[in-house]
Amino acid sequence: MRRIVVVGGTGFFGGAAAARLRALGARPVVASRRAGVDLRVDVESRASMKAALKPYDVVLDAAGPFQARTTALIEAAIETGFDVVDLSDSPRYAERVADLRLRIDAAGVRVLTSCSSVSAVGAAALRLSGVEKPVRLHVVLRPATRDTAHAATARALLESVGRPIRVRRNGRLTVVTGWRESRRLRWPVTGRRVRAFLSESADALLLPPAWPSLQSVEFHVDSHVPGMNLLLSLAARSPLARRALALLLPVGLAACRLIGPRGGGILYEVEGEDGARVTVILHAFSKSYLVAIAPAVLATRAIAEGRFSPAGVVPPERQVEAGDLAAYLASLGIDLVTVRHGRIGA
Repeated sequence: MRRIVVVGGTGFFGGAAAARLRALGARPVVASRRAGVDLRVDVESRASMKAALKPYDVVLDAAGPFQARTTALIEAAIETGFDVVDLSDSPRYAERVADLRLRIDAAGVRVLTSCSSVSAVGAAALRLSGVEKPVRLHVVLRPATRDTAHAATARALLESVGRPIRVRRNGRLTVVTGWRESRRLRWPVTGRRVRAFLSESADALLLPPAWPSLQSVEFHVDSHVPGMNLLLSLAARSPLARRALALLLPVGLAACRLIGPRGGGILYEVEGEDGARVTVILHAFSKSYLVAIAPAVLATRAIAEGRFSPAGVVPPERQVEAGDLAAYLASLGIDLVTVRHGRIGA
């Protein structure tokens, strides 16, 4: 087996990914800028990466937030000859990776970007829906906030609040303001009405190439904490409120870890060109955050064991088999429910 290196391995998602790899029999090397880890590495320092990372390594990149990252690690992979699987949720980061496609292909390395709930799980949900020509994909995330309320995830969320974001509408990318639009829906697992706010996602950029019929791709988030949706929506309308929220971030994170739920899920609404509608929901009453790391864990292990064929920049729909992902999530206690609603107007 090739060496697996988890960068950002002392963070929440990096630590969870390393733990799941160990559970599958791998021996990941935990890497971070911090002391006391297996390997010291700074993913923004070429000298650090050149000293720490080797040809044929498989690097699982969990060093978020990716909205603030450069492609230094990808460029190091090109120069050194190792593969990268990342948990990015950022469309801008995905675009920067795409700009390096020719160099990645020439180097003969693999790069699996957005190998997470955004966008590998979204691609799997489209497959599992059975809708051959989807025209609409709307995603609603309700995180397990008590577990996931950490600085990196909060900073990634705030990148959408009150700022220009891109969604796919009428077959093209459209710029709107994040967290200014919302929708209400009934959460299938609990039957409760929830409100979720429009946020940015790489899905709008990465999924239409595989499903050209997609005309609408949107991503909504419910903070899943009493009062937090209101605070974030106010911040989306007032720069002063946004700055105040950023300053009070440590207090807010502490409150989320105290009163936030341990369970959550992600819902995919798929509509076909014939009007047929399917809802795919992944939910758990604890540790639902494992959905975010599951595709990267499976892909990293497959690459390290020599069982992964695609090369170059691997798109989300080729990063993990939908059936394999569903079976793995079930083994982790994540419920997958598919609801078929019939055709609109039928």
